[in-house]
Amino acid sequence: MSSQETLAFQPPHKLNAQEKTFVKQLTPQQKELHELATQMLGSSYFVGKTHAYTAWEKKQKETKK
Repeated sequence: MSSQETLAFQPPHKLNAQEKTFVKQLTPQQKELHELATQMLGSSYFVGKTHAYTAWEKKQKETKK
């Protein structure tokens, strides 16, 4: 593939309510990485399977206890 070819990425999967909450609380640097992953990985990118999300989710569960 040449550098002039453009990749057509499928849009990322819809986010559930928890994933939306997670994305809203990201720092500017984390948001930039999220956008880059969305662009580069396209439909292969799942927010709910990222290390940052799983750590955040675990912290949320611990906070509720």
